[in-house]
Amino acid sequence: MSAKPIREFHGKKLIARHVREVSNGVHDMDDRSVLITPKTDFEALVAEEPWLSTTLLVVKPDQLIKRRGKAGLVGIELDWKNAQEWIAQRMDKEIQVEHVTGQLDHFIVEPFVPHESSDEHYICIQSDRDGEEILF
Repeated sequence: MSAKPIREFHGKKLIARHVREVSNGVHDMDDRSVLITPKTDFEALVAEEPWLSTTLLVVKPDQLIKRRGKAGLVGIELDWKNAQEWIAQRMDKEIQVEHVTGQLDHFIVEPFVPHESSDEHYICIQSDRDGEEILF
C-alpha cells in the first residue's frame, strides 16, 4: 500500500476539526496557523488572520523535514514583521539537512506557546490494510 505524507499544517487542521466534531464542541484545539508559499500575499493574509500581528509566533518549514530545530529551521518568539523577514531569508533558498538538499517553499506560522521540550508530543496517523493506526 502506498503512503502519502501530508503537511503539518493540514494535519493539525484535520485533527482540530475532528476533535471538535466528535466531542460535540466540548473540546477545542487552538488551530490558528497559516501556510505560507511563494504566492502568499502577506497584507491580505494578516487582514484575514489579525492574530498574526498581535501574537508572538513560531515559524518553520512545512516540508517533511525531520529535526528542524536542530537544523536551525525554527524561528521562535517572533512578531509578524520578524516572521516575514525570517521567511524571506529562507524562501526559495537551497538548504541541506543531513544528506538531503532541497529548496524551502512552504512554511507554517502559528502562535508561540512557551513549553519545555519534555512537554512536546508527536502524533503519526498511518493507514494499512486493516485500518488506521495512531502513534503518539
